Amino acid sequence: MYHAVRQAKEGFVKPYVQPTPQYLYFKTLYCYPLRGESYYYMSLDDYTRVLVASERETAKLEGWQQVEDAALRARRDGFVKDPPLVAAEIFPKGHAVAELLSTYPAAKMLLYAEIARKRKEYGWTWGHMKKTAIERALASRPLEWHELQAIKHPDALRDLLRMTHPKPPSEEVSAVWRWALGKGDPPTPKTKAYEEVRKLAAKGRHAKAVEKAVEAELPWEVVRSRVGLSGLPSSVVAKAAERLMTPNDVAMQARTLLDAGLGADFVAQLVKRRNLALNAAARAAVGLLPSCREAAEAFFEKALLPRERFEALLPIKPKRVVALVDVSGSMLGPRLQSAARILMPFRQVFEKAYEFDEEVRPLSLDTLNDFEALTRKEGDGTRLYDSIITVARHERLGEEDLLFIVTDEQENYSRSSLQDVMALNTNVVEAVVAPYPADMILKAPVSRFVAYPGSDPDALIAAARLVVAGRVLESEKVVELSKLLPPAAAH
Repeated sequence: MYHAVRQAKEGFVKPYVQPTPQYLYFKTLYCYPLRGESYYYMSLDDYTRVLVASERETAKLEGWQQVEDAALRARRDGFVKDPPLVAAEIFPKGHAVAELLSTYPAAKMLLYAEIARKRKEYGWTWGHMKKTAIERALASRPLEWHELQAIKHPDALRDLLRMTHPKPPSEEVSAVWRWALGKGDPPTPKTKAYEEVRKLAAKGRHAKAVEKAVEAELPWEVVRSRVGLSGLPSSVVAKAAERLMTPNDVAMQARTLLDAGLGADFVAQLVKRRNLALNAAARAAVGLLPSCREAAEAFFEKALLPRERFEALLPIKPKRVVALVDVSGSMLGPRLQSAARILMPFRQVFEKAYEFDEEVRPLSLDTLNDFEALTRKEGDGTRLYDSIITVARHERLGEEDLLFIVTDEQENYSRSSLQDVMALNTNVVEAVVAPYPADMILKAPVSRFVAYPGSDPDALIAAARLVVAGRVLESEKVVELSKLLPPAAAH
């Protein structure tokens, strides 16, 4: 689909083979780009069709239980958020939908409820099974969850309740729902505290509002959405950040804390006491450079996947892992920042690293200074294929090794061709940080090559599973979906 579009727009196309349904289903669940409004040359509708079609075909081959388990694992592994919701739309049994929905906040449950209305062309309907699944998911959550949703996602919870009319699991939850719908007073201490914070903030008593939010342990979003931090005593803001901020809050709003005058040392100490996701930590580390090195260093230390954990995520342990990074002129700016963010967590995984433009050079990826230097490199033309071959031959990479490449694929100087790359006896994972498709599924007798949209470290792990397992196969061959999924306890 998008290969034809790219050929029409750019005048060339890569050789590739039709992937198995299991491969496509896995990749659409695990290697989905961060910006979901478009899947590069594919529209979101086209992407949805690929996901649903591969899901149905996989179910025919392996049964719905395998398909449902894969979607639940994709959600729980933390790789993705929305694709499992799309997959759940065609689950044949309501209990599987309810189990998946119970892992999401109210805002995502509402998204699931709206999908059928927006995607009627797929034959999806809004019926009793889906309403029952949402009701079951809501009933499975404790009172504290409903309080949090009513405070943190009030509009989403209100719209979800109006759309589905679920039966409340208890009188306490029913009272929270009535308050969310605007039909009663706040029924619990936490909801009463939230109303008090709103009133205090409306009167301009911001310091008092923050203190009340801390006392009631309200979400950090309440503080940020209701209170202006500028002008508040730093001790008040510091206490709120320490008590209320989740790991994701710290990663996303570190600069907000710095602007509030808390200082780099405070932010660094806050980071050290949080367990951050790889992508969140790497994004924060790159984003804080060069203005706040101390805080960036703290995030840098969190953005680390030890080699033994990386190997535990793969079905076959690679003998050696080498990185190759495009630093040509077209990579300057955001694309090199993306490269630094993608590669940062794997710095202990790479045995060696190289950079390339018109020539190949050794690259150090050990320290924060190394990654800062990477984001500022400005090279010349792009000898992508020549560079791949040069590194593979120089390092004597074989079928037990793995070569990671980050590039925008603006190939323009190589004497070699992609067919020459495919003749190499090694495994290649290519992250493409550019606005066009990166799903070139290639197979040669002795090499495996997977390209995926350069989005985050988790997608790289997913792509590595595909290539190391040798699961990029011709369409007539069948690969069990369970062989593609990472170990449940490893990530």
